[in-house]
Amino acid sequence: MTNALTRHGPLYIRIAAELRAGILSRRWQPGDQLPSEAQLCREYGVSRGTVVRAIEILLQEGLAHRRQGDGTYVSRPSLHRQPGFLTGFSHSVRDQGRVPAHRILGFTRLSAAEAQQYGCGGPAVRLSRLRLVDDTPWALHNSVVPEQVAERVPALTADGVELLHAADFSLYQAMEEAGVHVDHAEELLRARAATPEEAALLGVPSGTALMAINRRAYDAAGRIVELVETNYVGDSYSYETRLTRDRGVAHMVSQVADRH
Repeated sequence: MTNALTRHGPLYIRIAAELRAGILSRRWQPGDQLPSEAQLCREYGVSRGTVVRAIEILLQEGLAHRRQGDGTYVSRPSLHRQPGFLTGFSHSVRDQGRVPAHRILGFTRLSAAEAQQYGCGGPAVRLSRLRLVDDTPWALHNSVVPEQVAERVPALTADGVELLHAADFSLYQAMEEAGVHVDHAEELLRARAATPEEAALLGVPSGTALMAINRRAYDAAGRIVELVETNYVGDSYSYETRLTRDRGVAHMVSQVADRH
């Protein structure tokens, strides 16, 4: 960092610009703590109020976030998704000009009884992965695939398991190439706190808010091809939807109001 700020514009704007440049150049990685307000005051020779205004700009831009009593941290750029379009993680990440990767945490075969707890009616395989974006831990994926589907996908068989470790592996792409086509899915979103184990894998404090997404994916015949729970760090995922008002209900409410 340097005191050689440009000569034009308010000081807080110029300080924010330098901090922003440091974040975008990855001098500070997602999850890194930015210099404290006291450090920035000393570095730039300005008041605390000026530093606070500079940091507020980064907060508003989503580049940073505060942890109560602990300072300001670089945020994970949010992956944005529009409901109604069923795409895999890797595809979504590449569409946003970023680089997906993963690390295998576990690959096990489940008996019918073990698979039942996930909502699968017969034997299955369970694939657990840490998903990364630009080498930054982003999400935890736990996929359960029915055995009759898994045996058609080379990477999910005993002989082809090494294929899972390819940096560019995509489960949905592997399914498509094997003739297993995902036609539609149902999703449930909820928020919950990260366990200590999950937090360690994702590089966040224990108890950090996660966005948990449970998806049931089906083929055109309505057969389940995958059950997956994905846990995103809360500030790394955004979800957009379009809502319309039920005009029938609105009209009924209007009629009731008119009678009174």
